[in-house]
Amino acid sequence: MWLRQVAMVAANLSEAEHRLKPVLDFDTVDGEVGVAGCGLQSIVVPTANSFVVVGAPFQEQTAAGRMLTRRGGDCGYMLLFQVEDLKPVSERVLSRGLRKIWETERPEVSAFHVHPKDMGGAIVSFDEMRPVDDWVWAGPGWQDRRARATGDLLSVTLEVETPDQVAKLWADLLGTTAERWRHGYILRMSDGGEVRFEPPAESPGRGIIAFELCALNSSPNKTLQDAAPVDLCGVNVSIRSRTLLTDQ
Repeated sequence: MWLRQVAMVAANLSEAEHRLKPVLDFDTVDGEVGVAGCGLQSIVVPTANSFVVVGAPFQEQTAAGRMLTRRGGDCGYMLLFQVEDLKPVSERVLSRGLRKIWETERPEVSAFHVHPKDMGGAIVSFDEMRPVDDWVWAGPGWQDRRARATGDLLSVTLEVETPDQVAKLWADLLGTTAERWRHGYILRMSDGGEVRFEPPAESPGRGIIAFELCALNSSPNKTLQDAAPVDLCGVNVSIRSRTLLTDQ
């Protein structure tokens, strides 16, 4: 199981794309497959084999719109985990009384979303892809639209009310263990990625507050590598050399 995609929600999609482009360094983007039916327009940026997504509501009464209102502006929204076999994950979710808010079963993908109130920090999606190295939500030909400055997701940090309880729940669903990390907890994915949970500076917790992307040595623009985080859609985004990651 590995962390494959992070999504943010913005009030103005074109403005968000304008701010994202110089950080990740990309030319063209497509919208995420399937989100129009949820009242969203979006952009998907492939970054190596991970994905950064920004969505914006174009109609009333959407989950994303409610999130914007609740958080007072642009913010982190959703995390997507790829699994080799979705069935045992689904069984663990249902056995704990967690609510699925969306589900699909197609030849190329099986997936479902879990209610953010049940997960304690964000909407979480579990996805089984066929073939395993594809990502249907990015649309056809996503491999030719990769960002030039960044590689895979290295970590995501969530600010939650009860880091111990939330981390242990996620660890149970993801089939891993929660370890103490600074003032909170950390989960380590099979591909080396990390999901970190920390207590809020002030209540309530803000959910997804930061993520790190691997720096590409081939990138022509290295000004943001290992520099201070950049605020994108209310989320702190860092581009890091793997050797500079701490608490490994």
